[in-house]
Amino acid sequence: MWNGERILPEGFATFVSTVAPAWAADGRPVYGGFFWINGDNAFPVPREAYYMSGAGGQTVLIVPSHGLVVVRIGHYKGARAGTEAFRRALAILMDAVPPAKGRT
Repeated sequence: MWNGERILPEGFATFVSTVAPAWAADGRPVYGGFFWINGDNAFPVPREAYYMSGAGGQTVLIVPSHGLVVVRIGHYKGARAGTEAFRRALAILMDAVPPAKGRT
């Protein structure tokens, strides 16, 4: 919802953050509906987080329980170091930002 107007269909967040059947059957809880899922703890955030991953390590990570959307802009050169720095920053962020009220 944005300013009282529904932007995405009802249930969209649940759809994209639920493990897709083929991935569940393979025992790999890492992909949902168009989004990657933190089901294997790839990032040091709650498992309920989901994200878009692009070229050069660019990432948009959504952490509903904390009311956070974290964006990392990157480039192929330095992507590995940038991803490790992103993980370290996320761990610090999770310590600094408590769960949002009503979202735990």
